[in-house]
Amino acid sequence: MKKFLGAELFFESLYDLGIRTIFGLPGGYVLKIYDVMPSYSKKINHVLTRHEQAATHMADGFSRASGLPGIILCTSGPAATNTITGITTAYSDSVPVLVFTGQVPTPFLGSDAFQEADHIGITRSCTKHNTLVRKTVDLPKAIAEALFISNTGKKGPVLVDMPKDVLISESEYKMPKEVKIKSYSPKVPLKNSEYESFRKVLTASKRPLLIFGKGACSDFNKKLISKFLNKSKLPAMSSIMSLGLIDGTNKFNFGVVGEGGSAVSEDLINKADLIVSVGCDLIKIVPESNLKSKDIVVVNIDKANFNARTKGNMNIHTDSDNFIEKLSAEKGLSFEWEADNLQKLREKYLNSQEKEAKTNKRAGIFKLISNLSPKNSVFCSDFSYEDVILQKFLSVSDFKDSILSGGNGTPGYGFPAAIGATFARPKSKVISISSGINFQFNMQELIVTLEQKIDLTIVVLNEKKNKQKKYSGPDYKSLGESFGVKSHQLSYNDKNFENNFKKFFNHKGTALIEILI
Repeated sequence: MKKFLGAELFFESLYDLGIRTIFGLPGGYVLKIYDVMPSYSKKINHVLTRHEQAATHMADGFSRASGLPGIILCTSGPAATNTITGITTAYSDSVPVLVFTGQVPTPFLGSDAFQEADHIGITRSCTKHNTLVRKTVDLPKAIAEALFISNTGKKGPVLVDMPKDVLISESEYKMPKEVKIKSYSPKVPLKNSEYESFRKVLTASKRPLLIFGKGACSDFNKKLISKFLNKSKLPAMSSIMSLGLIDGTNKFNFGVVGEGGSAVSEDLINKADLIVSVGCDLIKIVPESNLKSKDIVVVNIDKANFNARTKGNMNIHTDSDNFIEKLSAEKGLSFEWEADNLQKLREKYLNSQEKEAKTNKRAGIFKLISNLSPKNSVFCSDFSYEDVILQKFLSVSDFKDSILSGGNGTPGYGFPAAIGATFARPKSKVISISSGINFQFNMQELIVTLEQKIDLTIVVLNEKKNKQKKYSGPDYKSLGESFGVKSHQLSYNDKNFENNFKKFFNHKGTALIEILI
């Protein structure tokens, strides 16, 4: 039987598992992979980045925009440790990202060799799983198991550490036909007894409110949720991370729940007597004081998100797909939400969005971008904590169209994530929207946009008139031009702002638009 180098097994395995794009940088202990890469260039596209953190964000953005796992390759030591912020970002938001790191040869493990770092120990708390491959023959199995673990159950990042001798040695290609891991069971079935208990609570309630989080985001659930809302006539809200799961045009969609979210969020929570939270960390986004007098049902695959502090609480441990499929099959449900009242709340929600977009400059820019973007555009935003909620001003029809760092709130995430999204959705318009401060974290990746000849609109909001700053920041138009990127500078207060923005917004290729606000 033919033998392959470990570096060749790396590509053979990824290709057979359906991977077609990877992001990364070469370095000492993975050079053998880069040596054999030309032989696989027609099968797998390698995107050369300029920093490992950015590479991890690109893989993350690729995954969120496509629903497929994102892959990153880098060497050991400083390269691997550079990925930690990106890994933590993916872990916080349950994104399937596979990180392949080079490592010192196995005889030198633990010897404090050049560029050795304990990748396994360092990432133990921020990965769903990590593993060190010690034999070349075990590499395909390790890759298959990593992909399976990352992309099933509650998804998340997985790291595979590959010593140099594993990559330069030879072995037969042995890919398991089926992945079975004794200690890992990703499917959590819905117990009939738990659902029947929930059903009694649901039918006894007068005004249930549904709240969906990122854990409920799947193409399967999206269709069922839409049909169920129209049938049951129940109001529903989403977390900022699940924006697009409920179509914005659905009359039972009342926007984003939580602080800074929809103007009717508090009204609905106060009027509801039952709150059903699916795939959502409810107590992090709704003040506990607002939940005290409510019956709460929490449906989650992760028991860590169960709410044990509120009386009248029911926790259901299952996959959201199982629960929503059962719920959507319900018939004859009747509640006391008044149609006229819900319509008024819906109008209040929509009117407040329009009003805020006219009075808040940044919100107005988000609204303008949303209005100019064709259907199925991908929006990647990157703002500090208090401005993350600006995402609510985007009109998206799919949860894969809205991308931002949620749990980790990572500065510098949006721009490289947008680059990754262009490879996932080459036919969709992709827009990166960042504050000037956050854009600086990974602005070196402008080189990648030109090398890869991608279509990407980069919008940078520059608050130059902040009196608290001694230095007002760089001129982003000149910065973009120094990289060779077509760049423009506009002032939000200019009477021709909207017309000029429209003209530059539809530029083909990579374009940077700096907006002074």
